[in-house]
Amino acid sequence: MMASQPETLIAEILKRRPLVGLGEIHWCPQVMSAITTLMESPALEGTFDDIVVEFGSVRHQAWLDRYISGEDMDETGLAAVWQDTLYFLLWSPPVYADFFRRLRAVNLQRPVERRIRVVLAEPAIDWETLDNEAFMRWHEQREMAYAERIEQEVLVHERRAILIFGLRHLTYQALPGARHAPLGKHLIKRHPGIIELIHPYHEEKGVFSNDKRPVDAGHNGLMIPAASESSDGPAMIDHIWHLGVLTRRIALPDALFADTTWLATVVARLQQLGEEHLMRARRMMSAPQHAILDAWLAHHERSIRAGSKM
Repeated sequence: MMASQPETLIAEILKRRPLVGLGEIHWCPQVMSAITTLMESPALEGTFDDIVVEFGSVRHQAWLDRYISGEDMDETGLAAVWQDTLYFLLWSPPVYADFFRRLRAVNLQRPVERRIRVVLAEPAIDWETLDNEAFMRWHEQREMAYAERIEQEVLVHERRAILIFGLRHLTYQALPGARHAPLGKHLIKRHPGIIELIHPYHEEKGVFSNDKRPVDAGHNGLMIPAASESSDGPAMIDHIWHLGVLTRRIALPDALFADTTWLATVVARLQQLGEEHLMRARRMMSAPQHAILDAWLAHHERSIRAGSKM
């Protein structure tokens, strides 16, 4: 079985396709860190123009364009890029903010014509009016919205891009139990042969290629072909990236609970969306974090009652 260095394989793919999909594993910072390091590689300089990411709202595209291009500006607007997204808690781990910072640093070392643009894929949503029903509508429409964004920002302009999205978005067919076609399927349906998909191997998450071969330590850091087909049907991806043993742990960072301004916004949003979202958020928290959240919720309720008496 042929194994390739990641930079070599991606450069080869971009000679024959305008898009490469790199699967990311949420709550597994090793993967996002490895992806960011790969994007920094001098070996990939000039092989692609854009990186399209799931973890950012298009509302902040103009600001991010200035920031990533290396313009001298205040970094205070960076948090809003991921905080204004539908799944705002998902992007709380620092690896996502670090991605933007590190890509900016790369661009500062490159000539203007070789600088990378980062395209934010999530449509702008209005948190002032969002309720659970609207939340679900956005959730159900997001795969098609991602595909349209890639068409408008990359393909129409005949640019080349690397897509960084969660594994479940970057498959050629819908996974069992999924209600909607994934981004990968939308793209190849509209533009056959336009992309190749790469997933990091993870024992828990699988690779969605019907390929459950044990990890070969000799392949660590390398990419290998995925199975082309199996008894369950055609392959869901093209390549597997072995990154060694990956640890996945769902846990919100303590820094979120130390930022009182952002925490107040989080509490207000969760209450606005309803109990189901609040319970889902609780499952991401440690016992001390639960205590902080409960204190904020109690304070919020007291404020509402006090306001109703005025």
